[in-house]
Amino acid sequence: MTGDEKAIPAGSAPAGIVASLKGDMMTLDRRHFLIASASAAALAALPSPVLAAKKAKSPVSVKNPAALAGIRQAVIGSFAVGFLTERIDRAKAGGGLMGGGFGGKSTARSYLAGLTDADFKDATEAAYAAFTDRLTAMGITLADRQGLLAAYGKQVKPLPNGEERTLITGRDDKAKARLFSPAALGDPVVLVEWLGIMTGGGFDFSFNMSVGYASANAKTYAKSSGLPVINALLLVDFADADSYGGWFTNSSSVKVKSSLAAFPDASQLTVFAPGGKIGSVVLKEPVAMGGDYGTFADTTGGTAKTLETVSNVIGFLGGVGTNKSRKYTMTADPARWREGVAGVSQEAFAKLTASLSAG
Repeated sequence: MTGDEKAIPAGSAPAGIVASLKGDMMTLDRRHFLIASASAAALAALPSPVLAAKKAKSPVSVKNPAALAGIRQAVIGSFAVGFLTERIDRAKAGGGLMGGGFGGKSTARSYLAGLTDADFKDATEAAYAAFTDRLTAMGITLADRQGLLAAYGKQVKPLPNGEERTLITGRDDKAKARLFSPAALGDPVVLVEWLGIMTGGGFDFSFNMSVGYASANAKTYAKSSGLPVINALLLVDFADADSYGGWFTNSSSVKVKSSLAAFPDASQLTVFAPGGKIGSVVLKEPVAMGGDYGTFADTTGGTAKTLETVSNVIGFLGGVGTNKSRKYTMTADPARWREGVAGVSQEAFAKLTASLSAG
């Protein structure tokens, strides 16, 4: 043995380490032994659930949690529920490595039908009740909003109930949503403060300016009054799309099905704290409710009608695939749909308000 080697009893070397056998002893490089020992100790220290499965993903994304703490009394700056009424989902195939052309594009256009403004307003009232009930249960009371409304001034332009906005849901996908606000906040006025999430279609300069003023004035009011300003936006979806495609595929498809859910990445809370910080909680996973809320059908019509799948297929050796489009309609049962939205609202706001605290 050399000075850099250590003799240990046979069979006691960690698995996977190469050693040289000499009589009844194995020689083991000391550096390998130390590294293997440290690795084994680290693995032993990990709890078994960590070794067995990945860490569960948080349902929300929280920014500046300090701004969400210590809220005993607050002012509602704005509360809006956006109901998706139309969505466009696309997928495109490029032909793959064997293809010499393009695989065509699949497009699914889905529509929500069977509901009136009264249904949307009733669902909005239920959502607002779920939100305020959560705040009350957490020990947070709501202050009068008149001072904040005065601070908004004429620079902040209101949107009427039922206003339609465009929502960007993906790189090539978009949707339309109708916005409603509860009567307690001055029906029919909706104050929208979510720049970059919804637009009026194209570049809406006056809307963007109003959004900027609303946020700046809410921040100023929170500092001067000592009252946090809370804004809430809940987007309710009626369908779910599963797309397949890409430059490497020979086909593309969009599968659509009914789904009543809170839309992620847009449903959120924003808190303007008196200290100047702005905290936010954004839903990162859909909050869906199982059940039957109406009739979902392919309403494309004609010979192009299919069940639930939109697909384009090009030849094995390539070529240009055709572009095909399908239309789907979710005709809601008003009573069951309103009940479902109430359930979605309760679950979504339970997750979004979990990071708030009155302590």
